[in-house]
Amino acid sequence: MIRKSVFGSRGEKELFTNLHTHWGSKFDLWPSLPFAQIIDVETVGHYLKEKERDFFLKTNIDYTLCTRSGRPILSIEFDGLGKGFSRRGEYVQQAATVDPHRKLKLDLKLKVAQNENYPFFVVSFEESKVLDQDISLTIVDGIIGQVLAKQEFRKSVETLYEDNRDRIESLPSSSQHDYIQDLVLDAETIAELKWDPIAVLAAKYDHEAYEKGIIKSYKTEYLNDPELPHGDAFTDPVILEKRIVAMKNAVRVGCRIIADTTKIAIIETVWLRNFEDAIVSPLHIASNIAELLVFKRALDLTRDS
Repeated sequence: MIRKSVFGSRGEKELFTNLHTHWGSKFDLWPSLPFAQIIDVETVGHYLKEKERDFFLKTNIDYTLCTRSGRPILSIEFDGLGKGFSRRGEYVQQAATVDPHRKLKLDLKLKVAQNENYPFFVVSFEESKVLDQDISLTIVDGIIGQVLAKQEFRKSVETLYEDNRDRIESLPSSSQHDYIQDLVLDAETIAELKWDPIAVLAAKYDHEAYEKGIIKSYKTEYLNDPELPHGDAFTDPVILEKRIVAMKNAVRVGCRIIADTTKIAIIETVWLRNFEDAIVSPLHIASNIAELLVFKRALDLTRDS
């Protein structure tokens, strides 16, 4: 019997359609690729047990973004059943499922991806819903954008010194470090504005709002759930250590932006589940989303008046 759809659920199909809309012009997006088509079994055989290897050979990945030549860039697993997410190479399950081994299976996929330095993320409905009724972007688009930006940044940094050698060496030694740091920050920003659609749209709205004189000033607050321990982390090493542990174990991270406009104060608070790993920072994505929403609302004020 032929299945009605290659997708396991409507949520999987909707996310695939959304991702294809935003990334299909630059990359190929493949559903349900065998994991062994992404990562060579010969490279994982020395650290997987026999049963783990058998599972690896049989399991698929929901979505894989590839270059036009077929090179895998990153993969995403949509967890509609467990409603979980990945964090630092571990699956965090949020709902019970009929499969008692679900966490074990997803942890194995994450383990392989982490060992091979391959970007792989487990997401669910919270990460795949649109940011705003007028904006079809999702948190997953931010994750993909950040991965691509990091890859671009690493390439540019490799030649950064050589490309700017004459200028760097013409400066006094006391100024060279600061100049190189500025180059690195510029390269990071350029990469993000090339690949992250949320950052690009936020920058566009930011420019329009300031150009029209709508925003007078704004401030940013970074949030943790649970809250970080109180105290002075700069003078008390115990507080510093506790805050570092609390940040790593946060269930959610967030960003609140309070903007003072020519009409009213606009407040946008964005919370994301803590899917942090070595490549992607949910706090940074939350900040980009908060900026996007604040500046969009500011621009909407002029359209409504």
